[in-house]
Amino acid sequence: MPEALRAALACAVDSKAVGPVLLDVSEVAGYTDWVLLLSGRSDRHVGGITEAIMRSLKDAGVRVIGTDGLQDHLWDLLDYDDFLIHVFYHPVRLHYDLEGMWTDAPRVELGLPEDVMDTAGLAQLTAPDPMPGFRGQEFAGYDDEFDDEFDGEDEGEDEGEGEDEDGDEDEDEDEDLEAAAPS
Repeated sequence: MPEALRAALACAVDSKAVGPVLLDVSEVAGYTDWVLLLSGRSDRHVGGITEAIMRSLKDAGVRVIGTDGLQDHLWDLLDYDDFLIHVFYHPVRLHYDLEGMWTDAPRVELGLPEDVMDTAGLAQLTAPDPMPGFRGQEFAGYDDEFDDEFDGEDEGEDEGEGEDEDGDEDEDEDEDLEAAAPS
């Protein structure tokens, strides 16, 4: 785990973030190596956690390269290139279930006290209506990684098999090449 990520986690715990989960996505994602997920009790709490992390890392000389969600603090996303930090209002975290999305990414044992890891005290929180939109489309990931629907077309396979751009069979071109070849 990078030292800056370790510092961010410590700052989040000091800010009373709950249920931290650290995923090692280095083998399954092409845009980052680590994903830290955290929960807060309210939008103000989420904002406080986020601001404390950003301030702490900035003071350490670590620059955030992208943010999303900072206007409502229901799901704040911080991109530090090698790692992403998601700070959720807990019902939003449950709704989007990023842990479930990243089941193929190993979880890192954090060795934190049970009271920090336990999210049972957040079960009574009310989900926002409407839910905030999915975060991160503007940075990280691939252009189509967050598409909701698959359109059924594969990139680069627009032409029918055996046809070239003008619709002629490829065999005709092969015959022309053979006839033009020197003997």
